[in-house]
Amino acid sequence: MNLMTTVVRSVRFALYSLLLLAIGSVLSSLSPVEAESGDATSSLFRYRVLTQDLIAHTLRIEAEFPTSAFGGSEKILALPVWTPGSYKIRDYSKSLSTLELLDVPGGTVSKISKNRWRLEGDFTNRSTVKVAYTVYGHELTVRTNYFHPDLALIVGAATFVAPAPLLSSSLTGWGCQVDFPGYQGSISTSLEKNSGDAELSFFAPNYDELVDSPILLGKLEEHPFFVNQKRHVLVQAGDTRYWDLAKSLPDVEKIVAAEFEFWGEVPYDQYLFMNLVTDTRGGLEHLDSTVMMTSRFATQDREKYLEWLALVAHEFFHTWNVKRLRPDVLGPFDYETEVYTPSLWVVEGITSYYDDLLVRRAGLSTRSEYLKALSKQLNTLANTPGRKARPLSSASLDAWIRLYQPTDNSINDNISYYNKGAVVAWLLDTEIRRQTQGRRNLDLLMRAAYRRFSASGYSQTEFRAFANEFTGVDLQPFFHIALDTTQELPLDSALEYWGLEWKEETSDTDVLPFFGVRTSAQNGRLVESVEAGSPAAAAGISAEDELIAIDNLRIPVAGPNEILKHLEAGRTYTVLISRRGSLQSYDIPLEEADFVKRQLQSKSERGPAYQRLVQWLGPEKINEKTADVVEKQR
Repeated sequence: MNLMTTVVRSVRFALYSLLLLAIGSVLSSLSPVEAESGDATSSLFRYRVLTQDLIAHTLRIEAEFPTSAFGGSEKILALPVWTPGSYKIRDYSKSLSTLELLDVPGGTVSKISKNRWRLEGDFTNRSTVKVAYTVYGHELTVRTNYFHPDLALIVGAATFVAPAPLLSSSLTGWGCQVDFPGYQGSISTSLEKNSGDAELSFFAPNYDELVDSPILLGKLEEHPFFVNQKRHVLVQAGDTRYWDLAKSLPDVEKIVAAEFEFWGEVPYDQYLFMNLVTDTRGGLEHLDSTVMMTSRFATQDREKYLEWLALVAHEFFHTWNVKRLRPDVLGPFDYETEVYTPSLWVVEGITSYYDDLLVRRAGLSTRSEYLKALSKQLNTLANTPGRKARPLSSASLDAWIRLYQPTDNSINDNISYYNKGAVVAWLLDTEIRRQTQGRRNLDLLMRAAYRRFSASGYSQTEFRAFANEFTGVDLQPFFHIALDTTQELPLDSALEYWGLEWKEETSDTDVLPFFGVRTSAQNGRLVESVEAGSPAAAAGISAEDELIAIDNLRIPVAGPNEILKHLEAGRTYTVLISRRGSLQSYDIPLEEADFVKRQLQSKSERGPAYQRLVQWLGPEKINEKTADVVEKQR
């Protein structure tokens, strides 16, 4: 944040603290009964985070809540069961120890559901309720707690209990203070720091912001930079020995500048990119920050580096698209139950379309590299049988039980709203441009939708209607096919508009006889899924079968492709498998490949279609500096 913003926020918190001290002084002169009846107690939820057992992957939390924060006669505490941005019930309470009630002689705590505790005792004349518990964290993902002295990721939803029910509406008006007494390491978070406190202390104006502000502890490197007078920080954690900061830091700055230009307004004072170099993968957006996980060698490999840049662009794009411009059910929140929306294709699909595109617009990739990334999305969709079984809106609604809980049959009956949503977003952008002769596009629609819906949220019906209203054309036939049906998407008209061809890649490793099994990345002999209607499915091959040999040729640990590329479609081969320790053989006729990888290419470097392509993606090389970097990394 800039100097003026820093001063304003510091003064605001100092005044807030002085007010609390004044209230405390008044309380000290009142009897307990007078204090409670006057409701002059602190309006803060207070959490003391004790870190002495990080080596054992645990935190001890001492929490204190105003008695008046509990609605009704019962005093019940709860922990969220999911975290915003990750649509799956995760039951965080499984990692929370028995909760104990403090300073209430004879008081008891009863577990009444998987994530709720009832507090019982004599609370007469008590202005606050104090509890303590420990949280275990040893799962290194962007959505779960991970505690270690070198690196600790605190996920708010998995850590901080609060008075039930956990509804944004019920918790409005209660500020949250988080203290780390005695902690000696570095702390990084988008929460506001209480600079006037002797302890390491942070403040959130409400529980929603606390839950949506991850906290990093440990050996951290903070690298600030400013874009349009807004402070940003690239926070490096993990094994950064091989990370090229000199390259990545200015590239993140370019992505920020490109997204500022896209949206035209900035809704925050400071933003943190928490980059955890942990050889794991993932990203999760938050209100004014993001947590990303990546390989220690990502900056040394061109393809992996472009993927990391796209991750940066993706998570940062969410600052607008979902954190402010959002489906109406995604805030205010209910942290104890699922919230369903058919519009995750807008939240994640449109964002997945723009992530690679904004890397291109920032001057960090060539046009060919962008078309390769878009081709990957198209190939993934074409190679997913589930596109014929589940509409995109349905896949969004079922995110809670399908996308994050896949089965061995998911490939046949589900579709990713990230992947198909990105393709639909590209086609929507194309359709808007085509029908308006280039006067409108998806950029303009998203900016206008932000102005219309960021305060209230939108339903899918409202978003579709607004798209019609803003563009002045009837997009409903397109939306119906793309979102509500399993019909194949209209690629041909988009290819024609941009002057592109969808050309087959015909190398031997890409065109194989069709067998129909997908195997484990760790063990290429182990079947993970079988495509419905495939030769393998017809023969009875199942998930968890182990492939032993084809035509008496031992299948290598990398999988069957090395053998399949030497076999012929139309012939029958004997396949030997092991199923629960028993050897079985099947005669399986291989078929012609039903999927061949393709690559988008420009058909011509002249004509109206090519001019539209250049207007959309720029010339092949944006600038010589970018071209030199690309050439060196190839």
